[in-house]
Amino acid sequence: MHANEELGHADLIAERIVQLGGEPDFSPDSLTSRSHAEYVAADSLVDMIKEDLIAERIAIDSYREMIQYLSDQDPTTRRMLEGILAMEEEHADELSDLLNDLPLVLKEKKVAAK
Repeated sequence: MHANEELGHADLIAERIVQLGGEPDFSPDSLTSRSHAEYVAADSLVDMIKEDLIAERIAIDSYREMIQYLSDQDPTTRRMLEGILAMEEEHADELSDLLNDLPLVLKEKKVAAK
């Protein structure tokens, strides 16, 4: 679910770049160098969720900075980024809730398996 929403964010931003006369860079070769968060391989489900939460929080900070930078200079882009920011905050909340609930779910599954 989050991956599809993230792809939608990228599409919105790319569309806005084109509207402003720019050309979006979809090159996977330079994606890593442009990313605000680094990819970290996780050894467990919990570690994977933690890394995803860290990436979401970095994205939240990045969108807040962009919104602050734009201020009233480009209200259309600012509103678009505010919408994306709201979704990123929801993602972070969901991941945080999942991390909090996961130990209980795993414990219940162990008990049920016995």
